[in-house]
Amino acid sequence: MPGDYRAFSGARATLYFEGNITAGWATGVRGTESIMLQRVDVLGNIYSEEIEAISNTVTMNADFVRIIGNSLQTMGIWPPGGTREIVNFPEMTATIWDEIGDTQIYKIEGIKCESRNFTVDRQGLMTVNATFQARRLYDETGG
Repeated sequence: MPGDYRAFSGARATLYFEGNITAGWATGVRGTESIMLQRVDVLGNIYSEEIEAISNTVTMNADFVRIIGNSLQTMGIWPPGGTREIVNFPEMTATIWDEIGDTQIYKIEGIKCESRNFTVDRQGLMTVNATFQARRLYDETGG
């Protein structure tokens, strides 16, 4: 029945870090989970004998409107300082939360900061894009 299903939209979504840090004015989030596969190819057979899963990786990208005085560092989701602070910056957990249904849509665990870049031009808002590596991605079913 058409009424049984509802699309999830950005108007319902909030990005949180560590369960309680609202990620500023986030304008978009992209997550990727990749299962790395290895073919088992042997002599005398043109076809692969098997395909084995050997690794699983997770990445997340988030876009933010840059708020004056509220950088990723001041929000606590990017390491400040130099080598010591970067190396010792703890892993984080992020959640995509459905504010209307009051439920978790995605949970990303073991997040480490990887890169950030910004864009500003004469006629637009300054935006920041941050890329993170992570260990696990869960949807609302827990898997």
